[in-house]
Amino acid sequence: MGMENDLDPFDGEAGEPLDTVVTLPTGLTGPDIAKACREAAVAFIDESKHWGKAELGMWLTGTYATLTRHASREKDAPVWPVPLLRDIDARLVARILESARAEILDSLALMAKDGSASFVLRALIAGTVTRCEDGAREPAWAPTGEAPRLADRVLSLFAVDYLGRPGDYETELCVCRQCETVTFDGIARQRGCNHGLQQSALAPRRHSTLPYPPIGA
Repeated sequence: MGMENDLDPFDGEAGEPLDTVVTLPTGLTGPDIAKACREAAVAFIDESKHWGKAELGMWLTGTYATLTRHASREKDAPVWPVPLLRDIDARLVARILESARAEILDSLALMAKDGSASFVLRALIAGTVTRCEDGAREPAWAPTGEAPRLADRVLSLFAVDYLGRPGDYETELCVCRQCETVTFDGIARQRGCNHGLQQSALAPRRHSTLPYPPIGA
């Protein structure tokens, strides 16, 4: 079951102006943002198990900052305080990454199992995603960069993608908790993703925020 009808923020008469303050740069469309958010979020799941402080810092100040710059309320403010990351113990960063990855996979596995989009609702309520419009005044969504926890930052990217193309999550989202992968493959979804959704019946684990809110998981 999907959320298209329940979460349609553009419900209204055709041609009615959108109640939005964010306009994407000319040439950048909603589908462009959704595609980039999915690629960045899936790459995080695939690669972060091998990351340390340097790799996390590069992802936050590079890929993530690029995606959030269009909707950031403080255009010139850095998304990530790099000196703070250097001061954090490497073992703590490893725990944060592991905890964030587990929470993200749990949330997506629950969605793949029964269509639950609770993490999307949380993103909307928390303001980690915002509606906007492109240069042609077509409706779109973008991440805001305001999530304090690493898990919520990555989930905000999946939320933007979901809001742009929810059908993919209903028919193609495939999560394997055993090998920690997320793919969009309708055939693999029907087969049960190699190892099946072993933990998808469990509610997402929301882990305690660790002492460093900007990347707490």
